[in-house]
Amino acid sequence: MLGIDNNSFIIISAAFGLLCGFLFFSVRVGFPKTIAGLSEWGWACLLMVIAALGFTTRGKLPVLFSSYFPNLLIPFGVIVMHRSLAMFGNLTVSERPLFALLCGASVALGWVTFVVDDYGIRVIIVSALLTVLFGACSVSLTRYHLKRFPEWFTCSMYATTALVMGARCVSALVSGQTLIRENDTSTIHDLYILAFPFSLVAMSLGFLLMANRALQGRLELQALHDPMSGALRRDAFLETVEREIAVSRRYGSPLSLLITDLDNFKAINDTYGHLIGDKVITNFSAQATQLLRAQDVIGRYGGEEFVVLLPQTGIEAALAIANRICTCIAETNAKGVPPYTVSIGAACLNMNNPDLLSLLDAADMALYAAKRAGKNRAIAAPMKPAV
Repeated sequence: MLGIDNNSFIIISAAFGLLCGFLFFSVRVGFPKTIAGLSEWGWACLLMVIAALGFTTRGKLPVLFSSYFPNLLIPFGVIVMHRSLAMFGNLTVSERPLFALLCGASVALGWVTFVVDDYGIRVIIVSALLTVLFGACSVSLTRYHLKRFPEWFTCSMYATTALVMGARCVSALVSGQTLIRENDTSTIHDLYILAFPFSLVAMSLGFLLMANRALQGRLELQALHDPMSGALRRDAFLETVEREIAVSRRYGSPLSLLITDLDNFKAINDTYGHLIGDKVITNFSAQATQLLRAQDVIGRYGGEEFVVLLPQTGIEAALAIANRICTCIAETNAKGVPPYTVSIGAACLNMNNPDLLSLLDAADMALYAAKRAGKNRAIAAPMKPAV
């Protein structure tokens, strides 16, 4: 086989697996725990390393350790990979069917290893099992909510490996000769042996790209969002408003903006302490977000002030949303949060407020009007007569 015997490729596979395992255990230390499945992937690589090393002991150790256990450790490692992918993608899946297949295969493999020494049947059993397991991993990746290049790349590697395993199984099934290890020198066998080191590295690279993309996404999320309230930071919010204003102008769709201010917030801090004040801010952001639509955006403007962008929303609908927020906040009965209210100013994009600054200024003036009118209410900016 290309001038290199099977043991050489097996040793290469073990070396690659060891490097991949070391890589993922190292990465686990530096990545946040919210990115799950990294350690499991490392363990899967180590299981395959142990299996590969077991295969190199043929003729030196009993068949139990040089063939039977290694043939089971490889599919077990793939099942651990499947668990890793499920944890990473937050998928609700069970490995019980896969373990059931492994248990069934272990019984059949034991029969053709210890009772009837049949190399060809062992090839069929292991190849068929690996076809199903690699295919299951590929299917799991298609269930991810967000699929980009790393996910599709890894999915394709699993699917390709499953095809190679399936071809190996079919080749053994249709073989006209009694298949034994000594005459198993077909091209599909060579491809089968080559597939392991290549696939392990390719799939590990793909999973590492997935983890790196997830980390990048979390860092971007932290950079754009206020850590206390979860709302967009001021700069990120204003950039979003600028983009939506451009869309509104292009298509002639309405757009409104709310500025909210928690009433008597200084008194809350002075009376209950800043920790309770922080809880009030967090509570407001959470409740307001629940009342908004998917296309609406909430941002923290500063201190106890929040801003809400309402795309495709006229001033009447915006005022209705603002009133719902006021009512909901006034009825708050959350544990550890004192009663509080909110005042809101609303403004819409029009000839009087044609840009971001004028829109913010109009909403701010309406907010102060709500404060002067007694707080705990929403007021819309008046439409100025055209000159």
